[in-house]
Amino acid sequence: MEEHQFRSKNEIVLELTNKNELWSLLAEQVFENLAKFQMNGSGWTFHSIVALDIHTIGYEPLNGSSWVPLPKFLASKKALINIKNTDNQCFKWCIARALNPAKKEIEKKQIGSQNT
Repeated sequence: MEEHQFRSKNEIVLELTNKNELWSLLAEQVFENLAKFQMNGSGWTFHSIVALDIHTIGYEPLNGSSWVPLPKFLASKKALINIKNTDNQCFKWCIARALNPAKKEIEKKQIGSQNT
């Protein structure tokens, strides 16, 4: 008896992911691939599932944070916006700066702090 592998695509599973629904979707994909294989003239018939492997990996999305100095090799390029802030909203401040560039270099003032 010969064996053949049928795979489903990778999926990101988060805390709120409905795992039963996801399992059904992935199983459906495998059976669809099996049906296509049989219809393409393989002459094979499905007998049983010999093995099922599920591979997982931890997923930790990136989070915004407060200002950190750029490494010298990046800072020397003068191509990055790295605005000093204290409120963990660095992405927001960089987008605001990119959309509203300063006409000349301004004093490196901390933004997002309570005393500005």
